[in-house]
Amino acid sequence: MLTVRFFFLAGLSLTVLSSATGQDHDVVRGRTLERSSHEPIPGVNVIVRGEKKGTVTDSTGSFMLDLTSSQARIIVFSHVAYQKETRLVSFDSTHDVVLQVLMESDTIRLSEVVITGKKQIVPSKEAEKRAAYSIGGDEFERLGEENMERAMSYFLPFIIKRPESRMSSSAADFTLYVNGEWKESIELSDLDPFRVRRVLVWDYLGINSDIDLFPIGMPVRIGQYVVLIETK
Repeated sequence: MLTVRFFFLAGLSLTVLSSATGQDHDVVRGRTLERSSHEPIPGVNVIVRGEKKGTVTDSTGSFMLDLTSSQARIIVFSHVAYQKETRLVSFDSTHDVVLQVLMESDTIRLSEVVITGKKQIVPSKEAEKRAAYSIGGDEFERLGEENMERAMSYFLPFIIKRPESRMSSSAADFTLYVNGEWKESIELSDLDPFRVRRVLVWDYLGINSDIDLFPIGMPVRIGQYVVLIETK
Protein backbone atom coordinates (compact mmCIF):
# COMPACT_ATOMS: atom_id res chain seq x y z
CA MET A 1 0.00 0.00 0.00
CA LEU A 2 2.87 2.34 0.84
CA THR A 3 4.57 1.62 -2.51
CA VAL A 4 1.38 2.38 -4.48
CA ARG A 5 0.93 5.66 -2.58
CA PHE A 6 4.55 6.65 -3.28
CA PHE A 7 4.21 6.11 -7.03
CA PHE A 8 0.88 7.94 -7.05
CA LEU A 9 2.40 10.99 -5.32
CA ALA A 10 5.47 10.91 -7.55
CA GLY A 11 3.30 10.80 -10.67
CA LEU A 12 1.18 13.66 -9.33
CA SER A 13 4.31 15.74 -8.67
CA LEU A 14 5.58 15.17 -12.20
CA THR A 15 2.19 16.17 -13.63
CA VAL A 16 2.15 19.41 -11.64
CA LEU A 17 5.76 20.16 -12.61
CA SER A 18 5.03 19.52 -16.26
CA SER A 19 1.98 21.78 -16.10
CA ALA A 20 3.97 24.56 -14.44
CA THR A 21 6.70 24.26 -17.04
CA GLY A 22 4.15 24.53 -19.82
CA GLN A 23 2.81 27.74 -18.32
CA ASP A 24 6.27 29.30 -18.66
CA HIS A 25 6.09 29.16 -22.44
CA ASP A 26 4.38 32.15 -24.11
CA VAL A 27 4.15 33.45 -27.67
CA VAL A 28 3.58 36.97 -28.98
CA ARG A 29 2.69 37.12 -32.65
CA GLY A 30 1.11 39.63 -34.99
CA ARG A 31 1.57 42.04 -37.89
CA THR A 32 2.84 45.58 -38.40
CA LEU A 33 0.72 47.70 -40.76
CA GLU A 34 0.91 51.22 -42.17
CA ARG A 35 -1.72 53.24 -40.27
CA SER A 36 -3.47 54.94 -43.19
CA SER A 37 -3.25 52.26 -45.91
CA HIS A 38 -3.08 49.12 -43.72
CA GLU A 39 -0.32 47.85 -46.01
CA PRO A 40 2.14 45.45 -44.31
CA ILE A 41 5.50 46.86 -43.19
CA PRO A 42 8.45 44.47 -43.59
CA GLY A 43 11.79 45.00 -41.86
CA VAL A 44 10.41 46.33 -38.57
CA ASN A 45 12.64 45.62 -35.56
CA VAL A 46 10.62 43.94 -32.79
CA ILE A 47 12.52 44.07 -29.50
CA VAL A 48 11.66 42.97 -25.97
CA ARG A 49 12.72 45.92 -23.83
CA GLY A 50 15.34 45.01 -21.24
CA GLU A 51 16.13 41.66 -22.87
CA LYS A 52 18.47 40.57 -25.64
CA LYS A 53 15.55 39.11 -27.54
CA GLY A 54 13.94 40.28 -30.74
CA THR A 55 13.06 39.61 -34.35
CA VAL A 56 12.29 41.38 -37.64
CA THR A 57 8.97 41.37 -39.51
CA ASP A 58 8.86 39.41 -42.76
CA SER A 59 7.54 40.48 -46.19
CA THR A 60 3.94 40.28 -44.92
CA GLY A 61 4.68 42.37 -41.84
CA SER A 62 4.32 39.29 -39.63
CA PHE A 63 6.43 38.45 -36.58
CA MET A 64 6.57 35.94 -33.72
CA LEU A 65 8.40 36.05 -30.39
CA ASP A 66 8.78 32.89 -28.33
CA LEU A 67 9.12 33.90 -24.66
CA THR A 68 10.04 31.76 -21.67
CA SER A 69 8.11 33.27 -18.76
CA SER A 70 4.68 34.73 -18.12
CA GLN A 71 5.78 38.12 -16.78
CA ALA A 72 4.50 41.29 -18.45
CA ARG A 73 6.80 42.82 -21.05
CA ILE A 74 7.10 45.92 -23.19
CA ILE A 75 7.56 45.19 -26.89
CA VAL A 76 9.19 47.93 -29.00
CA PHE A 77 8.54 48.29 -32.75
CA SER A 78 11.00 50.48 -34.68
CA HIS A 79 11.74 51.28 -38.31
CA VAL A 80 13.78 54.13 -39.81
CA ALA A 81 10.76 55.37 -41.81
CA TYR A 82 8.13 55.09 -39.04
CA GLN A 83 7.53 56.42 -35.56
CA LYS A 84 8.32 53.98 -32.78
CA GLU A 85 5.47 52.05 -31.20
CA THR A 86 5.41 50.23 -27.88
CA ARG A 87 2.97 47.64 -26.55
CA LEU A 88 2.59 46.32 -23.02
CA VAL A 89 1.95 42.57 -23.21
CA SER A 90 0.70 40.50 -20.28
CA PHE A 91 -0.32 36.85 -20.07
CA ASP A 92 -3.21 36.76 -17.61
CA SER A 93 -5.25 33.90 -19.01
CA THR A 94 -3.62 33.07 -22.32
CA HIS A 95 -0.19 32.00 -23.53
CA ASP A 96 -0.65 33.25 -27.10
CA VAL A 97 -1.03 37.02 -27.56
CA VAL A 98 -1.86 38.40 -31.02
CA LEU A 99 -1.07 42.04 -31.82
CA GLN A 100 -1.93 44.30 -34.74
CA VAL A 101 0.45 47.26 -34.67
CA LEU A 102 -0.41 50.32 -36.76
CA MET A 103 2.66 52.48 -37.45
CA GLU A 104 2.67 56.14 -38.46
CA SER A 105 5.02 57.31 -41.22
CA ASP A 106 7.75 59.58 -39.84
CA THR A 107 8.01 62.31 -42.48
CA ILE A 108 10.80 64.15 -40.65
CA ARG A 109 12.95 61.05 -40.46
CA LEU A 110 12.21 60.15 -44.06
CA SER A 111 13.44 63.54 -45.24
CA GLU A 112 16.77 62.98 -43.51
CA VAL A 113 17.50 59.49 -44.80
CA VAL A 114 20.45 59.34 -47.19
CA ILE A 115 21.10 56.05 -48.97
CA THR A 116 24.79 55.26 -48.50
CA GLY A 117 24.95 51.49 -48.83
CA LYS A 118 27.46 50.08 -46.37
CA LYS A 119 29.43 53.30 -46.04
CA GLN A 120 30.19 54.41 -42.51
CA ILE A 121 29.79 57.86 -41.04
CA VAL A 122 33.20 59.52 -40.60
CA PRO A 123 33.40 62.90 -38.85
CA SER A 124 35.59 65.51 -40.49
CA LYS A 125 38.20 67.47 -38.52
CA GLU A 126 35.76 70.38 -38.56
CA ALA A 127 33.08 68.12 -37.12
CA GLU A 128 35.35 67.07 -34.27
CA LYS A 129 35.99 70.75 -33.45
CA ARG A 130 32.26 71.49 -33.42
CA ALA A 131 31.31 68.59 -31.14
CA ALA A 132 29.40 69.87 -28.13
CA TYR A 133 30.86 67.18 -25.85
CA SER A 134 33.86 64.87 -25.98
CA ILE A 135 34.40 62.05 -23.47
CA GLY A 136 37.58 59.98 -23.43
CA GLY A 137 37.84 56.28 -22.65
CA ASP A 138 39.88 57.07 -19.53
CA GLU A 139 36.82 58.79 -18.03
CA PHE A 140 34.82 55.57 -18.37
CA GLU A 141 37.67 53.69 -16.71
CA ARG A 142 37.65 56.11 -13.76
CA LEU A 143 33.87 55.93 -13.44
CA GLY A 144 34.03 52.13 -13.12
CA GLU A 145 30.43 51.56 -14.24
CA GLU A 146 30.01 48.22 -16.05
CA ASN A 147 26.65 49.08 -17.65
CA MET A 148 26.99 51.36 -20.72
CA GLU A 149 23.45 52.72 -20.46
CA ARG A 150 24.05 53.87 -16.86
CA ALA A 151 27.54 55.20 -17.64
CA MET A 152 26.25 57.35 -20.50
CA SER A 153 23.34 58.55 -18.36
CA TYR A 154 25.88 59.65 -15.74
CA PHE A 155 27.96 61.67 -18.22
CA LEU A 156 25.05 62.98 -20.37
CA PRO A 157 21.82 62.84 -18.29
CA PHE A 158 20.05 65.47 -20.42
CA ILE A 159 20.74 63.50 -23.63
CA ILE A 160 20.64 59.84 -22.56
CA LYS A 161 17.13 59.70 -21.12
CA ARG A 162 15.45 56.59 -19.75
CA PRO A 163 14.87 53.89 -22.41
CA GLU A 164 11.08 53.94 -21.99
CA SER A 165 10.90 57.69 -22.78
CA ARG A 166 13.18 57.23 -25.81
CA MET A 167 11.09 54.36 -27.13
CA SER A 168 7.80 56.27 -26.74
CA SER A 169 8.93 59.53 -28.39
CA SER A 170 11.40 60.23 -31.21
CA ALA A 171 11.92 63.71 -29.74
CA ALA A 172 13.39 62.14 -26.58
CA ASP A 173 15.64 59.82 -28.59
CA PHE A 174 19.08 60.48 -30.07
CA THR A 175 21.03 59.26 -33.08
CA LEU A 176 23.62 56.63 -32.20
CA TYR A 177 26.62 55.60 -34.29
CA VAL A 178 29.07 52.97 -33.06
CA ASN A 179 32.35 52.85 -34.99
CA GLY A 180 30.62 54.64 -37.85
CA GLU A 181 27.58 52.33 -38.10
CA TRP A 182 24.07 53.48 -37.20
CA LYS A 183 22.48 51.65 -34.26
CA GLU A 184 19.15 51.79 -32.45
CA SER A 185 19.67 53.66 -29.17
CA ILE A 186 18.33 50.61 -27.29
CA GLU A 187 21.52 48.81 -28.41
CA LEU A 188 23.57 51.12 -26.17
CA SER A 189 23.32 48.54 -23.38
CA ASP A 190 25.15 45.98 -25.57
CA LEU A 191 28.40 47.98 -25.42
CA ASP A 192 31.27 47.53 -22.96
CA PRO A 193 32.15 50.87 -21.26
CA PHE A 194 35.73 49.71 -20.69
CA ARG A 195 36.30 49.32 -24.45
CA VAL A 196 35.30 52.91 -25.27
CA ARG A 197 38.02 54.97 -26.95
CA ARG A 198 36.03 58.19 -27.14
CA VAL A 199 32.51 59.61 -27.39
CA LEU A 200 31.63 62.69 -29.47
CA VAL A 201 28.26 64.44 -29.23
CA TRP A 202 26.77 67.05 -31.57
CA ASP A 203 23.79 69.30 -30.84
CA TYR A 204 22.15 69.79 -34.21
CA LEU A 205 20.07 72.75 -33.07
CA GLY A 206 23.29 74.64 -32.45
CA ILE A 207 24.99 73.81 -35.78
CA ASN A 208 24.65 75.72 -39.03
CA SER A 209 22.90 73.23 -41.33
CA ASP A 210 24.85 74.58 -44.34
CA ILE A 211 28.07 73.15 -42.92
CA ASP A 212 28.83 69.59 -44.06
CA LEU A 213 30.33 68.01 -40.95
CA PHE A 214 30.16 64.46 -42.27
CA PRO A 215 31.68 64.21 -45.77
CA ILE A 216 29.93 60.97 -46.79
CA GLY A 217 26.53 61.96 -45.43
CA MET A 218 24.50 60.80 -42.46
CA PRO A 219 22.17 57.84 -43.22
CA VAL A 220 19.65 58.75 -40.52
CA ARG A 221 19.19 61.37 -37.82
CA ILE A 222 16.78 61.08 -34.90
CA GLY A 223 16.19 63.75 -32.27
CA GLN A 224 18.36 66.73 -31.42
CA TYR A 225 21.65 65.01 -30.60
CA VAL A 226 24.04 62.79 -32.55
CA VAL A 227 26.22 60.48 -30.43
CA LEU A 228 29.26 58.82 -32.01
CA ILE A 229 30.99 56.11 -29.96
CA GLU A 230 34.36 54.70 -30.97
CA THR A 231 35.61 51.53 -29.30
CA LYS A 232 39.06 49.97 -28.91
